[in-house]
Amino acid sequence: MKCFKPVLASWVLSCLLGMSAIEANGAPGPAGPSGPARMGPGAGGPGPHAAPGPRRGHGLPDGARELWIGSMLYFFAAGTYYLWNTERDRYEPAPAPAVGASYDVIAYPTQGQTDEQQARDRYECHGWAVQQSGFDPARAQGAPAEQTADRYRRALSACLQGRYYSVQ
Repeated sequence: MKCFKPVLASWVLSCLLGMSAIEANGAPGPAGPSGPARMGPGAGGPGPHAAPGPRRGHGLPDGARELWIGSMLYFFAAGTYYLWNTERDRYEPAPAPAVGASYDVIAYPTQGQTDEQQARDRYECHGWAVQQSGFDPARAQGAPAEQTADRYRRALSACLQGRYYSVQ
């Protein structure tokens, strides 16, 4: 009777929660090895996985490493990048991610601004540059048009210059 207690407890729990005993035991359910499909950052990234980190199977080789580039979750193994393909329900080789342009500007404080003041100025100028350009690099899903990135950089530069920074 001792061996049946975990199975019985699992069955009772599954009945109370409205799922099959197999799902309660952690075996693959109808949506994949980790339960219902979840997508995007904060939910374990692309694919039907709840936990972040390299997954076994689903087209991903052993030893693949998780790599966030912007808001995209890539995996990298043996010189190859992988992305989740939702139509095929698997990871597939992908082209190397494009190296994004830098949206930041180099600003030197000319009036002896403290580190705290510099951080506050950066934060406030970033917000103003987002309003002026309509582009927020912190939330970008991909590389914007060069004209959009340039508008953001120019707005950020103008704001920082107005607060007595030398901007390059």
